[in-house]
Amino acid sequence: MNKIAILTDSSADIDAVKASELGIHVVRMPVIVDHVEYMEEEQIKIEQLLSEMKNNKTVSTSQPIPGHLIQSFDALLKEYDHIIFVPISHKLSGTYQTAVSVASEYEGKITVIDAKHVCYFLTDLCLQIKEFVKQGLTPLQIKELVEQEGQMNAWIIPGDLKYLKRGGRISAAAAALASLLKIFPILKFEDGAIDVFDKVRTLKKAHQTAFNELLNVENYDDYNFYVIEAEMEEEAAIYAKEIEAKIGRPVFINKIRAVVLAHVGPGTLAFGRVKKINGNRN
Repeated sequence: MNKIAILTDSSADIDAVKASELGIHVVRMPVIVDHVEYMEEEQIKIEQLLSEMKNNKTVSTSQPIPGHLIQSFDALLKEYDHIIFVPISHKLSGTYQTAVSVASEYEGKITVIDAKHVCYFLTDLCLQIKEFVKQGLTPLQIKELVEQEGQMNAWIIPGDLKYLKRGGRISAAAAALASLLKIFPILKFEDGAIDVFDKVRTLKKAHQTAFNELLNVENYDDYNFYVIEAEMEEEAAIYAKEIEAKIGRPVFINKIRAVVLAHVGPGTLAFGRVKKINGNRN
């Protein structure tokens, strides 16, 4: 039986220790602070990045360069027969297209999946893929299954629009107007892309609206539910308990790490769900 490695990128919000525990490999993405590039986690920690953002440093991200992907692919293929690479949604980064191009040089030993996921939801998907490998599905079967049936939805509430403004996600005029009117936007991640879902007048109402949308599904058992936060631990714990009371099982709380944090900033709270994919092909 072929040994298959599951590889993702650091937009999956998973540190090296957790990745090792879960048996998932991670290629780190660059984080740029005031024009200086650092490898996420290896050269800059989450605490340092938070401090830099609060000190008004300009923070952005970049996709892994082909050389970094080649290094990761080569290292894994010394131990494994095949790699399934699950990067950030192609609508948010060029990583997928770069990986497809690089993988074409490896004679069918690398399968790149366009999962249309991000944050820890990407890690959830990788764990599902691990189970499909154990069930004996081929990499091509897994790719088709995930790209056809994979689904995640998330509602993201930034606590301060200045981080979106610095990252170029919204204009300075829009940020100033929203601040003046005390408007809080709710961003929605759906089908691999992020767009504005709603705009409300208080942060609490924004959180409650996102919470309600999260639970607006017919069958809770079809999904894994998450609360994701950046320096919003207390609020995340409160909402997680409320979700648990509704669905009757534990809800996962995870931190927003460097790659996503660079765009939304501290004070962000997000609610998301990942569809459980049925890998039974019988």
